[in-house]
Amino acid sequence: MRRKDERGAVALLVTALMSVLLVSSAFAVDLGVQRVARSDVQALADVVALDLARSIDGRTVDQLRPALDAQLPLSLRRNTAVFGRDVPTLTYRLGVLGSDGGFQERTTGVPDAVQVAARTDVDFAFASVMGTDHGSAQRRAVAASSSTACFRLGTFVAAIRSGDSTVLGPLNDLLGVNLDLVSYRALADADVRLSQLTALSSIGSPEHLLTGNIAYADLLRAMAEALTREGGGTNTVAVQALNKLAASSTAATVGMISLANVLHVAPTDRAALEVALSVLDIVGSARLSNGKYFLGVPNIQAQVPGVGFQFSGGISLVSAAELACGAPNTTQATARTAQLDGTVDIAFTNLPSLNVAGVGTLQTAKGTGSIAIVAGDGTGQLVAPPSIRCGAGTLADPSSFGVDVSTGLASYSMTVDLTAGGDVKLTDLIGLNLTGVLTNLLGNILTLGNKISVEVGVKLTISTSRTPSHNTVTVAIPPNDKTPVTTGGSVFLDVGAVVPTITGVKLNGKVVPVLSQVTALTNPILNELVVASGGFVNKSLTPLVDNVNQKFIGPVARMIGLRLAGADVYGVGVTCGMPRLVG
Repeated sequence: MRRKDERGAVALLVTALMSVLLVSSAFAVDLGVQRVARSDVQALADVVALDLARSIDGRTVDQLRPALDAQLPLSLRRNTAVFGRDVPTLTYRLGVLGSDGGFQERTTGVPDAVQVAARTDVDFAFASVMGTDHGSAQRRAVAASSSTACFRLGTFVAAIRSGDSTVLGPLNDLLGVNLDLVSYRALADADVRLSQLTALSSIGSPEHLLTGNIAYADLLRAMAEALTREGGGTNTVAVQALNKLAASSTAATVGMISLANVLHVAPTDRAALEVALSVLDIVGSARLSNGKYFLGVPNIQAQVPGVGFQFSGGISLVSAAELACGAPNTTQATARTAQLDGTVDIAFTNLPSLNVAGVGTLQTAKGTGSIAIVAGDGTGQLVAPPSIRCGAGTLADPSSFGVDVSTGLASYSMTVDLTAGGDVKLTDLIGLNLTGVLTNLLGNILTLGNKISVEVGVKLTISTSRTPSHNTVTVAIPPNDKTPVTTGGSVFLDVGAVVPTITGVKLNGKVVPVLSQVTALTNPILNELVVASGGFVNKSLTPLVDNVNQKFIGPVARMIGLRLAGADVYGVGVTCGMPRLVG
């Protein structure tokens, strides 16, 4: 039984503890108020920084300040749910991100980041007993603006849209199916976004499309399905062409491909996934994404006198026109130029005789020739500076960006080896002042008889080459989405630049050691081969070079936008002001 004098002890203890608990709770409430305010003001700073960063698009600080001064109160008005007794205050600073990722303020130049400071005040309910009746919360946020541009080095589309029917042969040869110009134009005019393809069950994800392996036929069918879903019937011809390609034996032969070899796009780059790409460019590029492709030699000997029908060797189209999307100075925003590499050997038969002044008639034996080309071996990279700029999309205010184009040594040549020979009167050779040569080489000319056998080897060379180049070009949209910025030189041979060389001379089967001593004999032969209207160059070589330029190398180069030590650079799309919080 409890003693009566101990009654109420617990009540006194509880009363004392309640006083302490109430005071502690009061301070906890005030501290909680300030913590809520800090959380709210941090969220406000984050949102406003992202809002302002959307306006950073390549303009200078002075150009941006009026726009951001107007944007700041609008952003605050949209985000007023911040705990505090008054409207929060906001300030901003423009700058750039340093190499360490930290914010560095700039008062001039082109910024790429903005820092926003947000502040709010809160009233304290209980802390006033300590002499403080209010508090403040201030937080900062930094948002950077990233810009993405897409460009292409060379394009299949350009040749088709220009109506160049000579590219049909090489393009049909590449794709393995004969399509007419109408079908190719439909493919060139049809656009598809990568996001449309990744939404299909047969593709599944951007990672699978852009970094994994996919069957070439599956890609063709996926593009056909994406175009069909667009509806409207505008893509009917393109869909039919895609289905024909997908059902061909070539599609089955190609097998698995990797688009990462020709489409340099990060799967996480949402802006790039929404850029409209030409279906024909994807089809042609994907065909070459798994390695070399050997181009067949067309009927380039048609209507060319003296050119045989047997060809050996060939030209490999090593890579396709490539597309790259990304931020400046990144590995994703790098594309390679298309490349041609290889040699085609040609046989010359039934060549006409030569009527050489002062020498007489010589027969031209069968000759051999070759076409050799090494073109490409270059890269293009999106760079900054200059900064990516998003304009209004007009000629007066285009969007623009810079591409650094670096190429290697390129060469394109045709060589022909011929031998002209026959029996020449000794008196004719003496008339050319070759008595000393004959005596030194063959001995007493009185014992040589009336005729001397002559054999002259000739090499004819037509070539063009370009040294490596490195330069940054500015691409504008428009007009460079349709008309390329070109670097390097055109891929063609100029028969007017033929260089003849005497490779050897034999008299009665003995080699003349010093060729300069027999120029009186060789110069008239070269003149008959190169200059005469009925000579080999005019009758056989000139039409052959024209056919090569117009029906073989020329169409392939135009098809892929290829130039010697250069490329055609096309603008595909620009996205500016993609904001992200930093730190």
